[in-house]
Amino acid sequence: MRKIKIITDSSCDLPKSWFKEHDVEVVPIKILIDGKNTDVSVDEVLAAIKKGKQVTTSQIMPDEFEKIYTELLKNYDGVLSVHLSSKLSGTYNSAALVSRKFEGRVEVIDSLTTTSALGAMVAKAVELCQSGDLAGSAEKMRNFSKRVRTIFGIQTADNLIKGGRAHLVAGKLVTLFNVKPILKGEDGEMKFYKIVLGFPRVLRGIVDYVESQDIVDNKIYIAHVHAEEAVEYIRSKLKIDSIVCPAGPVVSMNAGEGFVVVGFLT
Repeated sequence: MRKIKIITDSSCDLPKSWFKEHDVEVVPIKILIDGKNTDVSVDEVLAAIKKGKQVTTSQIMPDEFEKIYTELLKNYDGVLSVHLSSKLSGTYNSAALVSRKFEGRVEVIDSLTTTSALGAMVAKAVELCQSGDLAGSAEKMRNFSKRVRTIFGIQTADNLIKGGRAHLVAGKLVTLFNVKPILKGEDGEMKFYKIVLGFPRVLRGIVDYVESQDIVDNKIYIAHVHAEEAVEYIRSKLKIDSIVCPAGPVVSMNAGEGFVVVGFLT
């Protein structure tokens, strides 16, 4: 059977132990603080934003992917490279550009999502690639990218505003009267879903949305930023198989403290 290596990027939120167990390589998206490349934790990113520092990301460049693919193909027959939405980052385009040099041995997937839903896509890739059929697995993954879903809530719009995504939540309006936004992933972008009064109703809205979906494998993927109680509420209400992990720095810098997201395939 052909051996296929799966790689993704650090916007994918799955437990670190999961990546190791399933032999998935994670390529880091660089985080820049005041223009300087640095390896930072979630708490350090959030602290830098609170101090008014400029926190940005830098996409993975084509030459980085070329080096990675070249090295991996010394030991694997093929590579399936699954990345965050091309509408959120140029990382997918970098990978796709380079993949053409490898004559069918590298397939690149635009997941049309990120965070825990990208985790759902990567988990499905691991399952599919056990067949050893790279092209067939890639075709199925592209179909799943059209049916991947995310639903999430944020405690504050501050980080989205600083990150230039204020249009999602009508800017600072969500800070008034304790109203909170529920957002969802759709067509590769984050979009406004609804506004409710108070974060408990955000969580109920998330649960209602998930319950309305026909979920593949009866499994959901949850990521959060210091929102353990919110996660436990969602899990207790849904009573469905779930994989939970803290969101990484790439997602946390935009989502902020208290963020919780549920991702899955339909």
